Amino acid sequence: MVDSADSLAFICLLERYVLILHKILAMKEFLQILRRFVPPYKGYLVLNIVFNILAAILTLFSFALIIPILQMLFLGDGVEYHFMPWDSGSLKDVVINNFYYSAYYCKITYGSSATLAMLAGALVVMTAFKTGTTYLSSHFLIPIRAGVVRDIRNYVYDKIVSLPIGFFTTERKGDVMARMSGDVAEIENSIMSSLDMMFKNPIMIVVCLVMMLTISWQLTLFVFVLLPIAGYIMGKVGKRLKRTSLEGQQQWGALMATIEETLGGLRIIKAFNAEHKIRSRFHDENQRFFRTSTRISRRQALAHPMSEFLGTATIAIVLWFGGTLILSGHNIIDAPTFIYYMVIFYNIINPA
Repeated sequence: MVDSADSLAFICLLERYVLILHKILAMKEFLQILRRFVPPYKGYLVLNIVFNILAAILTLFSFALIIPILQMLFLGDGVEYHFMPWDSGSLKDVVINNFYYSAYYCKITYGSSATLAMLAGALVVMTAFKTGTTYLSSHFLIPIRAGVVRDIRNYVYDKIVSLPIGFFTTERKGDVMARMSGDVAEIENSIMSSLDMMFKNPIMIVVCLVMMLTISWQLTLFVFVLLPIAGYIMGKVGKRLKRTSLEGQQQWGALMATIEETLGGLRIIKAFNAEHKIRSRFHDENQRFFRTSTRISRRQALAHPMSEFLGTATIAIVLWFGGTLILSGHNIIDAPTFIYYMVIFYNIINPA
């Protein structure tokens, strides 16, 4: 006879396999949607990827201007830089040194205040380029979203027209209308978030991680250990809070069906003086939909504060570890560069 604990373990294992299978099937369905509806818009998709790459690179360079500003504020006049010929060392060391030398030269030539103003102006210009490329990436993604939703809506409508009359004797028209409106809107939101997940977020993560490795591989090794754990926790919590309710969609379909039946049978309702009954039925269904949508919206509203809290906790752990390295005297990273490192790390928490 099989032990009850073994049976429970088997059931838990089976449920886990079922969940994994559901995720695989959902991903396959999404990829099928992409293969079927996205190819007409692949030109827009290529432009979106190009501008996402540019936006990620410009993000790093715009934040890099923070380092000389912090160097001037923290270290004052105690540090001098000299120009290095381009063939006198590694490209990374030469570029960083000459970048600092340019700020140092402006400081001794025009004064600290004017140099800070020039660096702040350069930061504004670089941020303008970054935000411009970010907008252009979204600009070329919008036709994909709108076009795919248009094509899906056309496909659903053509399918409805081709269905036999017997289908509409068993299905309520309100449910069909709800699928044409609400369900297609859900697909639109899913397509947008999924395209961001596939094309925008990986680019930002890879570019930022390369720069973080360049700055300090020791600190980034610690991040590699911490980030998957924090990302998994934030992903599970955020996904649970943002999850839409099937119950809400079903109630919305019932509400649409009631409206359609009321408009279609208004003469019969008035002929039998059934206004009070149909009004009471609609109010009850509308109240149920109100309670369900309120519960869903409150749960979704908690997603951003919870993600922000967990992200801040993750940053605090990295801040403690990096600050300990600086305060202990290890010559791994200086304070201004560490702040730049933290800014980059902050940018990859949400995508991760």
